Amino acid sequence: MSVSSLGAGSGVLTATVIDQLKAADTKAIITPIDNKITLQKQKDSALSLLSSLLTTFKSSASSLGDTALYQERSVSGNTSSVSVTANSGVAVQSFSVSNTLMALNNVKESGQFSSGSNAIATGTGTMALSAGGVSYSINYTASTTLDSLKDSINSVAGGSVKASTLQVGANDYRLVLTSVKTGADQTISLTDSVGGALDTKLLAYDVTTNPTGMQEIQAARDATFKYNGISMTRSSNTITDIVPGMTLNLLEDSGSANISIDQDTQAISDALSSFVSSYNTLTSQLTSMTTTDVEAGTVGIFNGDNSINTITREINRVVTSVSSSGLSLPQFGIDLSETGTMSFNSSTFLTKFKADSSASEAFFAGTTTVDSYNNTNTTDGVFTSMNNLIARYTDSNGIISTLTTGSATELKALNTNRTRSQALLDARYEAMTARFVQYDTIMTKLTNQFASLKTQINMAINGTNS
Repeated sequence: MSVSSLGAGSGVLTATVIDQLKAADTKAIITPIDNKITLQKQKDSALSLLSSLLTTFKSSASSLGDTALYQERSVSGNTSSVSVTANSGVAVQSFSVSNTLMALNNVKESGQFSSGSNAIATGTGTMALSAGGVSYSINYTASTTLDSLKDSINSVAGGSVKASTLQVGANDYRLVLTSVKTGADQTISLTDSVGGALDTKLLAYDVTTNPTGMQEIQAARDATFKYNGISMTRSSNTITDIVPGMTLNLLEDSGSANISIDQDTQAISDALSSFVSSYNTLTSQLTSMTTTDVEAGTVGIFNGDNSINTITREINRVVTSVSSSGLSLPQFGIDLSETGTMSFNSSTFLTKFKADSSASEAFFAGTTTVDSYNNTNTTDGVFTSMNNLIARYTDSNGIISTLTTGSATELKALNTNRTRSQALLDARYEAMTARFVQYDTIMTKLTNQFASLKTQINMAINGTNS
């Protein structure tokens, strides 16, 4: 439906005029709602960003408030011949390892066969194979080859002995048996059943009776070493039973090392550095979101929102707190500048922390004690307190979640209001256009009737005059 003009082309009302009227009403009614919707969407985005930054900050505080961090251990003194690893909580200590002699597994090699497909027996029997106190029975027939014997050994006794065929030279193939484990008790024994027909090249070498038989290439051997000057023997080169949670690895013969197991202060220092970085990122965004810059002409999205404005103040209250024992974060190299930027001096931290690691850990992560009545008493550390504070904001029922829910509700209401207002506005101008079209039709008819009447009058006048 369109309007050309109202009143026989008088131009009083046209489609352009109606559009201008509608545009004016849209600006007065719809645009303010659109502005509110835009602002609410910006708040949604800001809340999402704030939630992410608070979660990251909480994670860094939680790490420093977790006693597990202070149980981490670092090891120094490892060499090419001796290495040590230590699990969390291993007692801090130093020790020496010397005169290492590595444990060996047993290696045996058969006599010469011309190929892997050579038969290893002239009849049927059972070969007895043992290592580490475990015995296995390997059945064979006259058709069993060197390669198939290898496969049978790996299938039946693979947990104790590994078998392989090795081509030493032209027409020279050997069966090689290697004990899986090291240690003197891993010597491999191979015997034939009574009345068996096994090729003697697979039986024990004897310089007189079986000079082409199976020979020992490497004898099984226990590891020996000195631990703090005490002679020790183990069946493995990986030793875990000297100190609970510590693994000693022997890598070379005639080796030595002076080992120190210490608290891993570098891990704590790294965690503090991460905490400072996440603090600065968070508070920088909070400042941008809550303050007004008159010179730049910007207003923070949460300017005047007390629930957001208090976050930085509450965080800094914990950051600047002093414990009952007189400890504070600046003593550990964490300082706030006049502009609110946090800095970290790792050297200051290391000096202060190592001066009394127990007191430092208690200040950071708190303490838990049990009295004579079996009552548990917990005192929060500075980072435990920080973690608990931020949890009030980030938990599923926390402040940020409440604000996010409220923002989503407000945005939904605004969109509903806009849809309703736009529908009312459209209906108003559709009705207006329809009325004016009717008026325009009536005026056109009247104009045409007047023109016809005027013509008749003119004709009558002209007729009279003639």
